[in-house]
Amino acid sequence: MTSQVLTIPDDPADLPGWLERQLLGPDLDQLTAELAVVHGPPSNVPVLEDVLAADTPRVLASGLGALPRRSLSLLLRNPTLLPELREKILTEGGRYWDTRLDDDLVAAGQRVASRVRQAIRADASPTAPPHRGPTRWFGTAATIFATAAAVLIAVYLAGGLRPPGPPPTEVASAAWGFAKIQNLPRDAGDAATLTALADLASEWPKKRPDTALDLARRLTEFRGGCTGIQIVPLPLSEPQARWVRLRCGDWASEIERHIQALEEGKDVTTVQAAADRTAGRIEAELRDRAGHIRTG
Repeated sequence: MTSQVLTIPDDPADLPGWLERQLLGPDLDQLTAELAVVHGPPSNVPVLEDVLAADTPRVLASGLGALPRRSLSLLLRNPTLLPELREKILTEGGRYWDTRLDDDLVAAGQRVASRVRQAIRADASPTAPPHRGPTRWFGTAATIFATAAAVLIAVYLAGGLRPPGPPPTEVASAAWGFAKIQNLPRDAGDAATLTALADLASEWPKKRPDTALDLARRLTEFRGGCTGIQIVPLPLSEPQARWVRLRCGDWASEIERHIQALEEGKDVTTVQAAADRTAGRIEAELRDRAGHIRTG
């Protein structure tokens, strides 16, 4: 799978057109996840309305070329805004955006429309299938992201995309689970670090999504945390770090199967229960490993 981050153009003048294609293409979820790994969990996320500000009408009418570089930079550094921007474009955008639609996205939209029509015909039937979740993202190698980070630095700095002045109004984000691995103590020892990882995994049930889409988003966040473990150096001895990375690859595959189940229209409650069991096993494995180290 091609890394979408590595396709960021070197010339900042090409950035608006590239981002337009990403917003209306089939790989936006992958790009969002890759950018999130490159930048790490933000302490604050701007409000989309504040990023677009007075340029909103021009963006909806004539594309991202209307945005100043500072705003484009904010979008890339806060990738959770990108799906929100796509939704705004698809619901409020003018004829310009019709010319930018990717054929795959059009086909996906037709499938969604078909599902909506089916749901309407089924009225409020409890057997109506849930909405499908977002496209799965399978992660990339650590070297890909190291290169991606260098590309982003080149775009932001050499391209003059550093945002001047104070940021727009921001709201707190809610990083959870393995997304917080960079906060692990650096010298606590293997047993304590594995226990801390288990504590992060135990945060899974603190939020109970009601819809297939919300559950898919939370699973995608869980999956992204596993990618972070694969990439970010952990404060563990090499044997323990290698064990965690190998096991996290297996955990990620299991989480992906839950996401795929949602994409296939499986019942939300059933997938939620399966995901709960996965999270419980992950936590138990980490605590068991920590216990063996303490007693060994």
